[in-house]
Amino acid sequence: MSRGRSHHPVSPVSYADLAIDRFQDWPLATCRADCPPGRALALPGLQIVHFHRGDLAEVLLTPEVICRLDTALTASGRVETPHDGGWIQVHLDTDGDLFLLQSLVSLAIQANDPDRRPLRRTAGACPEAGLRVPQRRRTERAWVLHRAH
Repeated sequence: MSRGRSHHPVSPVSYADLAIDRFQDWPLATCRADCPPGRALALPGLQIVHFHRGDLAEVLLTPEVICRLDTALTASGRVETPHDGGWIQVHLDTDGDLFLLQSLVSLAIQANDPDRRPLRRTAGACPEAGLRVPQRRRTERAWVLHRAH
């Protein structure tokens, strides 16, 4: 299989697009990610997968599940655990990565089942959220710089 992103020479398809297609019949809703840009897959009241870039998926497991699977996750070479918020990042470059993502999303559904998750549990921010400056701050900063001149 080619590592290219395009199945048609004119319209490229990202692995994120292919992944979202694979989850159409799952008990997940497709929506805009809480921390834009990007799309998400959600259980009722909780986003469990974020796609901010075409080659990376973030999956909300739980710190307990990540701790239990840490050796296997890091040994795969395809998964990173950026911080303790319960999110992991999965690199999407091959069909095998899509199968890995499906397995991890299945675990995420079980770990975050609305009927079983504790009422007070809050998810940490996804790893991509910390990399962005909110739009309002950029606008305020530009206004301050404009007024200073």
